Amino acid sequence: MQQGLGSNRLLGEVAATVSQKSFENLVQEHGPQVLRTALHVLHDASLAHDVHQEVFLAIWRRWHRYNGSVNWPAYLYRATVRKALEVARQPVRSVPVRAFQETPHGVTTNGPDDVLQAEELQQKLAAALARLPRRQADAFVLSRLEGLGAAEIAKIMDCSEPTVRVHLHRAVLRLARELHEYLSQ
Repeated sequence: MQQGLGSNRLLGEVAATVSQKSFENLVQEHGPQVLRTALHVLHDASLAHDVHQEVFLAIWRRWHRYNGSVNWPAYLYRATVRKALEVARQPVRSVPVRAFQETPHGVTTNGPDDVLQAEELQQKLAAALARLPRRQADAFVLSRLEGLGAAEIAKIMDCSEPTVRVHLHRAVLRLARELHEYLSQ
C-alpha cells in the first residue's frame, strides 16, 4: 500500500513537470506573436508586456482544463486582442514619448509636435477600437495591424471569409466616422 502512494506521488510530480514544460513550450513558441499583437493594438511596449503576462497567466491558471485539441494560434490571438482592448478602455495613465528618429546626417525627421500628434492619434485609435463590437475589433486588428488575410482571420475567428469581410467593412466605417473629426483638423 505504501508503495502505491509513493508511485502516485511520483506520477503526480512527473505529470506536473510535463505540464509545466508543455506550458513553457507554448510561451516560447507563441509568446512573441502575443507581444506583437498587443503592441499593435496598444502602441505601448509596457502595456503590451502587461497584456502578454496576463494572457499567459490566465492560461496557466486554467492549464489543467485544456486538452490537445486547442488551436493555440487562434485562441491566443483572440485572448490577446480582447485583453489589449480591455486595457485600451482603461483611463490613460501617461503618454509615452517615443525617441526622435534621426537621419544619417543627424537631422530629426519628427519634431516634438509630430511625435505628440502620432501618440494622440494612436490613443484615439485604441479608444475607438475599444468601443467597437468585439468581432469587428478582432477583424480589424487581425487584418490591418497584424496583416493577415481573410482566410487566416476566418480560421482564427471561426467564421466564414464573407463574415470576416463584413466585420472588417463595418469596423472601418465606424472607425472612419469616429476619427473623422480628429483627422480633418
